[in-house]
Amino acid sequence: MPSLEDTMKCPKCSSTLDDKILGSTIYDRCNKCGGLWFDKDELYQIKKEKDWFDVDTSIENANLKIKKGDSECPRCSKPLHTIKYEHETSIEIDICPKCQGIWLDAGGLQAIHKANETWLEKIKDKTEKELVAVELFFIKIIPFLPR
Repeated sequence: MPSLEDTMKCPKCSSTLDDKILGSTIYDRCNKCGGLWFDKDELYQIKKEKDWFDVDTSIENANLKIKKGDSECPRCSKPLHTIKYEHETSIEIDICPKCQGIWLDAGGLQAIHKANETWLEKIKDKTEKELVAVELFFIKIIPFLPR
């Protein structure tokens, strides 16, 4: 079982994970497959500092889209659980139910960022369409309103 001082191995390709820094947060990256490992709250800290993506990692709130993964946690060697990030994307996040670390495959962080940008654009478009519908509704009922 790896400790904080031990070298961690990639849960996907078994290569050594290297320390990287984003903002004030140190996380781990596999130089072979490009996957990222975040210990508990590291991804939250990055989100707080960068404020450009959101990840709900609580297993209880995953809407039963959890499956036991084939990989082991690089921190505590327990089996990782795979959670589908959103129903409209193919993004999957591997989470350790014991130490609450998070594994993202190569490109996962960028995909989450892009999914959130897309989601915000969809909300904006939907809101604009609903406002236009409300405006049209009022235009049509104005003649029938008492004066």
